[in-house]
Amino acid sequence: MAVFKVYMKIAKKNVWIILLYLVIFFGITVMYQSFAEKSGQNYSAESVPVGIIDEDGGTAAESLIDYIGWTNEVTMLRNDRESLQEDLFYRNVDYIVRIPEGFMEKCILGEETLRVTTVPGTYSGYYVEQQINNFMNFARSYGAAGFTEEEMAEAMRARTEAEVTLIDFSGNAGKTPAYAYYYRYLPYLFLSVLCYVMGYILMGVRRGSLPKRMRASAVPVRRQNLEGLAASGLLAIALWAVCTGAVLFMYHADFLNSGRVLWYLLNSLAMLLVALSLAYLVGVFVKESNALNGIVNIISLGMCFLCGTFVEMDYLNSSVRKAAQFLPVYWYESVNEMLTKYGTVTGSIRTEVIESIGIQLVFAAAFVCAALAFSREKA
Repeated sequence: MAVFKVYMKIAKKNVWIILLYLVIFFGITVMYQSFAEKSGQNYSAESVPVGIIDEDGGTAAESLIDYIGWTNEVTMLRNDRESLQEDLFYRNVDYIVRIPEGFMEKCILGEETLRVTTVPGTYSGYYVEQQINNFMNFARSYGAAGFTEEEMAEAMRARTEAEVTLIDFSGNAGKTPAYAYYYRYLPYLFLSVLCYVMGYILMGVRRGSLPKRMRASAVPVRRQNLEGLAASGLLAIALWAVCTGAVLFMYHADFLNSGRVLWYLLNSLAMLLVALSLAYLVGVFVKESNALNGIVNIISLGMCFLCGTFVEMDYLNSSVRKAAQFLPVYWYESVNEMLTKYGTVTGSIRTEVIESIGIQLVFAAAFVCAALAFSREKA
């Protein structure tokens, strides 16, 4: 077991790299999870500070003020130019509406438009303008139907807000569980740690006269390779066990009761094999630590950005997604996304999950074959 001990000794010297990336990984996971929870709150109408100058004082004008006040903070203002400019400058209001005298006859039954003032380049102006346009469209419809001013105001007050009921087709209640973010960033940890560790191990094995001494030793080459693979596999399984233990510790009840534990474990294990085989391929190619740093950063960060780890797949360009299909991390994230969206993995969803996991294993086998072929050529 001499080769096995050499592999483990070199890995022990680089344990700080593993710990560093574990800290980075858990920090990124917690940070993105907290951001997602804040942005995932229930949607509600935006409230904009709106100033109103009422020169009419009629029932129709009151109806418009009430309509705007349903979702906005309404402030009644005096028609004084300097004070209005100060209110806009200090952002006491973002939008000012002037209701002219004879509002019903001029604006609702007539063709005159409301005079408004807003802070240039803000979305709030478009938001309030859309609300006013909705009111005017309804009011003009009532006016064209022969409603009086009082009847129109009563009809507008009787209007109710639309109610939306979400139907849970996927069985996941439209929510993203916290552990899904954990598994989403797992490829970055696997690729970074294994590529660095395997790279340093293989560089250490090829350093100095050690390769000649290994070839001249009584230990057959086949056994040396098997011991090296055993050491690499042990390191990878240990990393996978730590990550699995962490998810059980942090999301114990939610994760175990999700009904998708087996699929998450299989998907992460397939990604582990991909990262291990790719790390072995990188270790065969790389001869210096500086080159290793550059290659590992390109592989880990490049794949994670292109394949939906750091940027959600929904935000990726279609051409980028097509190109990402030639990378194994894309298929891992595809499985993770399906497990996140669907509460039960059955039927066509189960078939897609199995196919994506199988594609990852094909990538792993391809990387192993490439590494063995290249190492044989070097030998």
